[in-house]
Amino acid sequence: MRLYLTGADGMLGTALTAALREDPSTSDWPVLGVSADDFDIADADAVHRSIDAFRPDVVVHAAANAIVDECEANPELALRVNVTGTQNVAQACRRHRSRLVYLSSDYVFDGARTPPGGYREADAPNPLSVYGRTKLAGERISATVADHLIVRTSWLFGGARERTDNLLATIRQAQRGQRARLVYDQYGCPTYTVDLAHAITYLLTRDEPVTGTVHIASTGSTSWHHAGALALAAFDPDLARTHAPEPVALDDCGLLAGRPRNSSLSSDRLAGIGFPMPSWYDAVHRFAAALADAAAVDAVPVGEEPAGAAPVAAAPVPVPAGAGR
Repeated sequence: MRLYLTGADGMLGTALTAALREDPSTSDWPVLGVSADDFDIADADAVHRSIDAFRPDVVVHAAANAIVDECEANPELALRVNVTGTQNVAQACRRHRSRLVYLSSDYVFDGARTPPGGYREADAPNPLSVYGRTKLAGERISATVADHLIVRTSWLFGGARERTDNLLATIRQAQRGQRARLVYDQYGCPTYTVDLAHAITYLLTRDEPVTGTVHIASTGSTSWHHAGALALAAFDPDLARTHAPEPVALDDCGLLAGRPRNSSLSSDRLAGIGFPMPSWYDAVHRFAAALADAAAVDAVPVGEEPAGAAPVAAAPVPVPAGAGR
């Protein structure tokens, strides 16, 4: 199986590359990862040349502009990346009869009347922002590919950039003697990129191809403030006592784009396929433990090992602070 991955240097792209390499069922797959450093996803000729040369069996399209307020301020750029880019990828998939896996978002929903247990795949979207509308447009474009899978996910963390990862930013700010400001009255399913990558890998290796739309998000829901406070406490209880995140109301953030109040997703379909997602609570603890282990290793002189240090899971460790993406 030849797999082509856009957005390979992003939070999910990094985690998915690691998961594919580590899984015995996919470790021998030829994988080509591309990013904005290679070419402009909105350049049809460049996209087609790259995909034509590799001739993939499956394309995972993770490239996107996922900074919500940036999309709101510059809708032309959001359309260029999230819509035109997806059109180019989908056209190449149709020509090569490649399977298309498209990464979408909980922000296609308005969060006004969230069903008990979270939104399901058949629930009607109603995005509140330019970002959400461009992701929904990308879903509809992807659905024109005969063999397609649309993956909606939620509130990602587990990358390496504070600008796009609320939990990482909370911990790093506390280490600098600052208190993060995190929203307490918006709810979703914080999802570890490592878990998302493993779930996608699982879906790609089923004997019967999984098609249509699948939600992949941690079980349960919470606010960024609750998740951030938990992550900091798990990482360093002393820092959590002295630099706990400050709760802030969504309406007081001065954000450009509308956000759903509760965009929690139900991952029941995924569980029915055979991959139950862990809880957000468990995911946050594992993320914090991986960061703490990495910090312990970094603090030890070369040639020594910290007592009892566990190996760090392959966890690439993206959202204006405390308000979703």
